[in-house]
Amino acid sequence: MKSFTIFLPVIIFFSLTFLSCSDEEIFNEFIAENTKEEEVDDTDSEDESPATDPEISPLGKISETPCDFTLSSLEANSTTSIDCLMDLNGETVNLASNVSLDFNGGEIVNGTLNFNGGVIDGKLLNHNLSIDGTVELKEETFSFYPERWGIVDGKTTDQKALSNKLNLRKAIDLVHELGGKIFEIGEIDFYVDVQIYLANPKFQAQESILLPSSDFHLKMSGNTHIRVQPNGAPAYNLMSVFEGNNIKITGGNLYGDRWEHDYSPVNDTEGRPRNSHAWGHIIKVQGGTNVLIENVYLANPIGDGFGVHGSSIRNADGTPGESVISKNVTMRNCTIEAARRNGMSILDGDGILIENCQILDTGLGPVEDGSTFGTGGTSPRYGVSFEAYRERTESGELLEYNRIENVTLRGNTFKNNHAGDVVLFTCSNITIEENFFDSRIGNIAANDIIIRNNTMKARIDEDGKPFNYALNLQSNISEWDGEFTYNYTISGNTIEGYGNAMILGGKDFKVFDNKFINNKNALGFENIDGGEFYGNEFTSDVDFSIAYFSRGATLTNVSVTNETINVDYRPINLRSIEARSNDPLTFTNCELISVDQKANFIENSSNISITNNILNTDITVNNSTNINISNNTDPD
Repeated sequence: MKSFTIFLPVIIFFSLTFLSCSDEEIFNEFIAENTKEEEVDDTDSEDESPATDPEISPLGKISETPCDFTLSSLEANSTTSIDCLMDLNGETVNLASNVSLDFNGGEIVNGTLNFNGGVIDGKLLNHNLSIDGTVELKEETFSFYPERWGIVDGKTTDQKALSNKLNLRKAIDLVHELGGKIFEIGEIDFYVDVQIYLANPKFQAQESILLPSSDFHLKMSGNTHIRVQPNGAPAYNLMSVFEGNNIKITGGNLYGDRWEHDYSPVNDTEGRPRNSHAWGHIIKVQGGTNVLIENVYLANPIGDGFGVHGSSIRNADGTPGESVISKNVTMRNCTIEAARRNGMSILDGDGILIENCQILDTGLGPVEDGSTFGTGGTSPRYGVSFEAYRERTESGELLEYNRIENVTLRGNTFKNNHAGDVVLFTCSNITIEENFFDSRIGNIAANDIIIRNNTMKARIDEDGKPFNYALNLQSNISEWDGEFTYNYTISGNTIEGYGNAMILGGKDFKVFDNKFINNKNALGFENIDGGEFYGNEFTSDVDFSIAYFSRGATLTNVSVTNETINVDYRPINLRSIEARSNDPLTFTNCELISVDQKANFIENSSNISITNNILNTDITVNNSTNINISNNTDPD
């Protein structure tokens, strides 16, 4: 049991600048705190019906017969069944010790109950009754009956959408304080006002449907629909976990206002233009620990469908400092559809699992030109974006205000995401396995990455052209720290139908047991320091298709062994390769078959060794030095 007082919350508007993962002003934007409060008028002259008619409520018809007894007269340790209407007339009733109140078709309204120990049936709770003192719920599972909480169903005014949010928040907070663990919402379709004129983890959470801090399960049904009230603000969270532990969100359908949003130019509370309107989220976990989000449908945000962040930025050295880091966060069996910016953005966290989700149609629509914005997608327009924010000082010091570590994407389906499916930006220890992709995985400055057992099949655009890349991993070298793209294991993937299936640059790659099927260009070398390629299988009947290729690269300690290649045009087509004389690029024990019997090709290159392979064509060498071609045989 807990001792507490519950009050109807007020709307808080915060005067802070927006967070942008590309702005150098982020630090100040997170730590500034300047607030003002504004009371909410919960009255409205319009005659609107509550979400559910009390006569057809699961509660049954609520009695309107006045009670013929008073609660103040109840004896200690007694149990009373409420089967009548108890109007407290705005007064506070002090109950005897350990009184229990059961629901039997009645209600208590218009006042405060002050308990001295005891129990209350959750079906008696409503937005016109305040609870004080020490008391607990009769059951840990609470069923939310919207007619008892003043919820207006369907499209409504801004004022009533705000009231919807506040009354839902009041119910959630009250149930949690009374010891409730599971908050059930059944059939309902309503709007909530969650807009805010800044983008900051704490303040966006405070203006959202904010879940309690610990041990709470929001359990929605397939008929639960909660929608963002259309607005013109640049930011919102529809639902938030902020510094919460052991939280579950399951079921339900949650919607942003992307298609009804007002994208007119707008300034934040510091007067700065925030015209992209890119900070509206459906669910955001900010400093959450042991969080599960399961079987939820999320759609149509002006920004991201789902986000994971710390409660604030970290210290410059990457230590948490005052930030609560999100840890052990799982999203499972969810669908994220038609997000305007990213399906999902992971900015900071350690131990995140995204499993068996569908991430669809991200960032579609006309490309914004940077000056005017609308319902069309806004950058980066990826299914999942890892985007930890870092800066470097003029002296070269790396400031790690975010870190992303130990994330797994498993068994997900990515389809029709505009720019790509996954971008690995400043993250570490990421596993991507058993997913379906129809576009690409890209990277900037990511390390210790495992990409295995995925199916990647290029989608075809309106002009009949396949998506250009499946994996596009780029070298990123700092003059102070060296290579930021390193330690990649890529294995067991099936990659089909791309213009360029895989282009690799960076340090320490192991690429093995992949199947490349009907790609125009299969595996391209950029600058690589340490690469082992073995056991891969290349087949293609696409005209002029190529297996290994390069258009310019410096290679160190790179070997290709035990490969099976059977493509239409050239197994090897290497241009402007530079290796070292004592460390050549090697092709050994491979089968290199050209269906059209087109010669392999090497041009403007140095230090390549092709030995002990099976070839059905010659190798043409132009303007190149130290090319060793020996001990190769024809196929049987």
